[in-house]
Amino acid sequence: MATIEDGKGKNGKASVSSVQRLNVSSKTAPRMFYASRDFGLAYNAVYDNITSAAGEYTAYLKNTSSTRNMFINHIEFHSAESVKWKIWHVSGTAASGETVTPTETNLSKNIPAEAIAMAGDTAITGLTNIAQVGTHRSEAFGDSEMDWSGALILGPGDAIAVEYDTGTSGLCSHDIFFWYEGLGDS
Repeated sequence: MATIEDGKGKNGKASVSSVQRLNVSSKTAPRMFYASRDFGLAYNAVYDNITSAAGEYTAYLKNTSSTRNMFINHIEFHSAESVKWKIWHVSGTAASGETVTPTETNLSKNIPAEAIAMAGDTAITGLTNIAQVGTHRSEAFGDSEMDWSGALILGPGDAIAVEYDTGTSGLCSHDIFFWYEGLGDS
């Protein structure tokens, strides 16, 4: 029987089936699924019932972990009006917004997110834009999303903000789905 080197020192024995096919398994679900199931480190931050106007931040999310990266899976946009959104990498100290507590997607765990999240029904202030990392448009009374599939990564201390860039003032909401992995684990 051959040994398979897994790169982590947990080598396993390889085997074949009765028809001489290699028996293997793989993790094929999205990484957020495994972060939720195996570690309880996947979350949704719900930013609901925000009345916003052009130029205001509607959502803020900061990774406060010193040992983990935050991976943004996707951001949902819901609005009563047609809106152009901008997603910014930001610095500064967010103020004036309403506190949002991210909910763990594995309800059998009880691990709080290492994050600061704020909704902007009262405009979020104190932020400086570093770089625009995305733009998105949503139709009036529509639902849409930006699927990052974990490619938007916030290291320790990094933050993003969603700006209601242009559009008629109105009601909006967001869901930001994210998970954590230890530094160097990804």
